[in-house]
Amino acid sequence: MTETQNQRLAAINCTNCGSALPALAGHRAKALVCSYCGSVMDRHDDYKVLARYRNMERPYGPFTLGMRGEVLGVPHTIVGIVGVAARIWGEDYPWTNYQLYSPTHGYSWLTWNDGHLTHSRKTREMPNLVPNSQFVPKSTFGAAGRTFKMFEQYNARINYIEGELTWVPKLGDQTRVMEAIDPPYGYAVAMGENETEFEMSSYLDQQATLASFGVEDSWTKPFGIHAIQPFEPGALHTGLSRAAMMFVPITAAISLGLLVLGGGKTIAQGQIDNPAAGGSLAFPVTATNRLVSIKIKTNVSNSWAWYDMSLTHEESDETIAEFDGGVEYYYGRDSDGSWTEGSNEAVFRFKPPAKGAYRIAVEGIEKGSDNRPMSIVVREKVMLVRYMVGMFILSLVLAASMWFREKQFEAKRWGEDGSDDDD
Repeated sequence: MTETQNQRLAAINCTNCGSALPALAGHRAKALVCSYCGSVMDRHDDYKVLARYRNMERPYGPFTLGMRGEVLGVPHTIVGIVGVAARIWGEDYPWTNYQLYSPTHGYSWLTWNDGHLTHSRKTREMPNLVPNSQFVPKSTFGAAGRTFKMFEQYNARINYIEGELTWVPKLGDQTRVMEAIDPPYGYAVAMGENETEFEMSSYLDQQATLASFGVEDSWTKPFGIHAIQPFEPGALHTGLSRAAMMFVPITAAISLGLLVLGGGKTIAQGQIDNPAAGGSLAFPVTATNRLVSIKIKTNVSNSWAWYDMSLTHEESDETIAEFDGGVEYYYGRDSDGSWTEGSNEAVFRFKPPAKGAYRIAVEGIEKGSDNRPMSIVVREKVMLVRYMVGMFILSLVLAASMWFREKQFEAKRWGEDGSDDDD
């Protein structure tokens, strides 16, 4: 048989307007809806016209009748189109269902909704619930070996029909639907006038599905969060988060060790009673591979104390540093309550270039500075904790960012983030 003969066998003429229509589905398809005049014909009764719907507006979507492609690895043909709308929480939501046919897997649906694509088919896996029971969001039930959460319920209304369908449709027909989710899967109970059907659905990759059906990648990108859309962070974020999770316990242990052992030991302490007249404190350094800290303390009160200081290595008579520094401390009370600013203490650190005796000297104070007695405490073999603590905090934030991001994603899915543009 030639290809032309195959094409002739795969087409019929509309019994109302005579237009040539493709015959793409199997024998279980019950109705054929003319794309030109809107006539609904009974495929099992010599294509008798059962109804006619004029001026139907084709719903938005990327597929047309006769397109072939793979869905979940199985070749399918688009044989019918059904436009559906529902009013949920006071808003109208339209979407487009495409009837799929596979000679090996039968009939199923491809759904286009705000750029998202899902696949669904009837299932014999019954849920352990009573379909007519009260709908409770996030309540759970089991089906098909999974645990689903109730997501939403609505009345779906048909507003467009075209092509071959497995039932005889009527424009305006409504079905009560209860949807539950376990991303990337969904479970729906569809209750019509005469029967109740159960469906399983799965979320599809939009780009891969469009490419499989030969559709150009120029259609609307998915927006909002679909009910069964899985949380899929980018590769970079995933890699950083996993690496951070490994570093959290490491940096925590090192930080704890530094807090316990990194304070060093006191090698000198003293007091300068009159900093304006000058004074100094000598101290011995026995290790050069760690820091030396010099802590000064002055009990200033709503004032400040600033000193001119120098640090020398006495054995070589070398001046290591000349610098100024000090403390300032203020406090008070306002309409917001008590407040404080600054501190009575300041710490200076240096890495000694050589062992031996050193001297910290106060050579005077700045004009206007509070001239109170100051104490000096010198410690050696000091290790800084703040950098490792910073690494710990950074690692913790990166590790937790995945959790926070997923929580935010779920909040948008359930409409709990306060926005008005979620699915």
